[in-house]
Amino acid sequence: MNGADEPRWLLPTLRAVAAFGTAAMLTTILAAASVASITDDGAMLLALAWGRVTLIDLYLALLLGWLWIAWRERSAVRAAAWALATVITGSLALFLYLLGAALRAGTTRELLLGPQRTTPGR
Repeated sequence: MNGADEPRWLLPTLRAVAAFGTAAMLTTILAAASVASITDDGAMLLALAWGRVTLIDLYLALLLGWLWIAWRERSAVRAAAWALATVITGSLALFLYLLGAALRAGTTRELLLGPQRTTPGR
């Protein structure tokens, strides 16, 4: 799919979803940090069977998101930095990366594959 073949609404919609996700995660993290301790609440979460299932589910999904980032990035150092950000902030890092990539991309293909994989002759 090149820029002429894709629906005109697709890339702006992806940008809006990324902006919304970034804002939602940042707001939620700040709200939780203002009223609760991550160590105390984390210990309670780990004590619950479904809490452990949820964390495994979350980190597998984050791994999948980070693998896309690592594949898309040209620099191993940048990919490693995004891995660290993802481990620390979870979906916030994924949405931030998606937002930055979506704002720089000219097409959905470029967003998904990265500029180096969409340039002719590469």
